[in-house]
Amino acid sequence: MDLHPDFTDVLAEFTRCGVRFAVVGAYAVGHHATAQATKDLELLISSQGGNLDLAAEALAAFGAPAFVVEAVQNPENREVVFLGVAPARIAIWRSVDGIETDGAIQRAEQVDVGGLTIAILGLDDLIASKKASGRPRDRSDLELLDRTRRV
Repeated sequence: MDLHPDFTDVLAEFTRCGVRFAVVGAYAVGHHATAQATKDLELLISSQGGNLDLAAEALAAFGAPAFVVEAVQNPENREVVFLGVAPARIAIWRSVDGIETDGAIQRAEQVDVGGLTIAILGLDDLIASKKASGRPRDRSDLELLDRTRRV
């Protein structure tokens, strides 16, 4: 998996700080099936047990603007938080359709990416989230993922 240097740096900070997260979206689809063009790296983070503070610490160490750090740290914020601009944008989610966040993060596959061990959403959870979303792009991803499951 080839990553933009900013993506690698954010993942390194998340790992260093012990943030509980998993890669979701197109990078997860690419891990399980076929790599695809995408405008961002999508991360699913847990809101439990001080994890939002860890994520804020990691983002501050990366150099994220204060408003991004504060948005991630705010437990009342349920919106996706964006950092950067496409094609090097990072989207930070607290939940995605069709799966329970903490369980999905626990079941995520641990994958070596450039010397970093990162969690990538497991195939079953990725399929469940794509089915629940129902967007045309997600239906296309489901076809790829279903073929992967049958192999």
